[in-house]
Amino acid sequence: MSQKTPLKNRSERPGNLVSIEAYDQTSRAYSKERNQRPQINFSAYLTIAVLVFLVIFFIWIYELIFDLWGQIL
Repeated sequence: MSQKTPLKNRSERPGNLVSIEAYDQTSRAYSKERNQRPQINFSAYLTIAVLVFLVIFFIWIYELIFDLWGQIL
């Protein structure tokens, strides 16, 4: 097998998708993640508060309807 064109090094080849820059040891992108407990965001607390409010509201409506029904009869 004979090659008509001489081999080129990687930087001279066309179409390199991966850069040839050295691995950056000082970058924060390669730092190990710290073990932190997951933080519950505000939307989770708001969802719980709305659900509790709706349960209490519907129980109040239920009691009101049957109280009035008992007074009417």
